[in-house]
Amino acid sequence: MNMLIFNNYICFNYCLFFLGYVLLYLVKQTIPIALPILIDFKYTNHLELSYFFAFFTFCYGIFKFINGIIMDFKNCPLFLFGLGHIIVGLSTISIPFVYNNLILLLFILMLLAWGQGTGWPAITKFMITNFDAYSIASLWGIMSVSYQLGSCLSLILLPSIINMYNIKSAFLCSGAFCLLFGIYIMLKVDYSRNKYNFSVDEIYKLLKFCVNIKISTSILLLCYATFCIYIVRMGIFFWFPLILRDLLQISLVKSSLITGIHDLSGIFGALITGRLSDVYFYQNRNLLASIYMLITAFIFIAMHFYLSPFFLYCSAALSGFLIFGVQVLTGVIATELAPKHNVCTIVSLTGLFGYISSSIFSCLVLGLIMKYFGNNFMFLFFFISSIIASICFGILLRKDRKQPS
Repeated sequence: MNMLIFNNYICFNYCLFFLGYVLLYLVKQTIPIALPILIDFKYTNHLELSYFFAFFTFCYGIFKFINGIIMDFKNCPLFLFGLGHIIVGLSTISIPFVYNNLILLLFILMLLAWGQGTGWPAITKFMITNFDAYSIASLWGIMSVSYQLGSCLSLILLPSIINMYNIKSAFLCSGAFCLLFGIYIMLKVDYSRNKYNFSVDEIYKLLKFCVNIKISTSILLLCYATFCIYIVRMGIFFWFPLILRDLLQISLVKSSLITGIHDLSGIFGALITGRLSDVYFYQNRNLLASIYMLITAFIFIAMHFYLSPFFLYCSAALSGFLIFGVQVLTGVIATELAPKHNVCTIVSLTGLFGYISSSIFSCLVLGLIMKYFGNNFMFLFFFISSIIASICFGILLRKDRKQPS
């Protein structure tokens, strides 16, 4: 009976983390969808918008890494998850009131990035603590669906809210949902154990813990691969709505709805890849990741030379399947490569590489490319990034990985 209660508790918390990450991603999509419209009168071109995207993405990567270290040091995933939702909710609600002040807007975006950065480290800690290595890819894939689902919902709900009410309502509604969910999570946390406070001695131990983190060559290769994958993934996240608007001559709201095809196919990519990895590629996940990125590269080189609405829709769907599928693989590979006491840190480190690449290349460099060379060059940039990622996974095939115990 006790085991049944424990399993039900784990299952319920798994669902809470899933739903919570759906909300986090729904709010996150207000940045590329609603923020450009809100500040349209002051910052109207791709290059100026890229500064906002880059700042948010860089801060998100840094805070995600810091939260990963905290999760390895303090076992309090539910508390951190709830706190993050409250920060995200309050920050999002604040945006319509501060967007005219650049300094305040950047500060709010930094707070928003901090709150968003609590999500996946908390989920990683929960996953590795409660599930074994033989099923983690399947469960990781299911959990990964949360951000595709959140993205798809946002591409439907946010344009609808904007059309029915106004642009500010998109921030207020999504922020309110996130805030209420965070309050609910915090009410469920068990505060009886002394694991939520940091004493001076614990801060010293945390700093010592950071210094002793060991990073192998295999982990660095995985970081480089993630660096390239995130150029593609976040480039699509930030720029696809704007690029489709320009290429197809449609409104930003309609192009955002079309972008949902990419995220919707990513749901199937995460689910199928996770299961496929556990059943057929348990000892060889790098091979599957390398194949995925090679196919992705050919999709983007084809998009560079051939553009039509139907082909763009099909390519968006297939690339979504592959990119979100390989993202599941990178997370699971990171848990296998990392020492047991550094799993959250290493998973967050790969994410840090990804979001640093996003802030520099997906935001700033792509903004410059589209300004001076046109939208089509973005697809060539994605092709090169996908090839490099495929090569990194190919090299990892010859590396010994830590076997799960």
